[in-house]
Amino acid sequence: MLTNSFLIFFLIITFLCILLLSAVIIWLFFSHQAHKKNFQRLNERINNYQSDLSGLCSAALLIDKQLENITEHVNEQLTLMDSKLVEITQHPSPEINNHPYQSVIQKVKAGANISELMQSAGLSHDEAALLIRLHSKK
Repeated sequence: MLTNSFLIFFLIITFLCILLLSAVIIWLFFSHQAHKKNFQRLNERINNYQSDLSGLCSAALLIDKQLENITEHVNEQLTLMDSKLVEITQHPSPEINNHPYQSVIQKVKAGANISELMQSAGLSHDEAALLIRLHSKK
């Protein structure tokens, strides 16, 4: 009789252990599924970030190339402007020296007053006053 009750007790304990192990296995299965879904979502986000990063890098390279082209163009324009400036300062244009008011401007710089300009150059009072205002050394 003792062996029968011991056997029944052993079977009950074994059944409870199997039931407990089954519950743990089911819990582990669902936990694994949840972690697998989380992993997939995180993997998708990483792939999206990698795609965004690739797009940003290619855009940065394109902008860098465009900036290099613009810099070269600006440098060419500056060189051209510098050479033109040197040319203008070394060889002044005859048009500048033959300006109709050039002699009057020189008189203003020498200190001529309104009446002198009106008499010598045939200017009106307003023209003489304007030239004095623009070109006098005051």
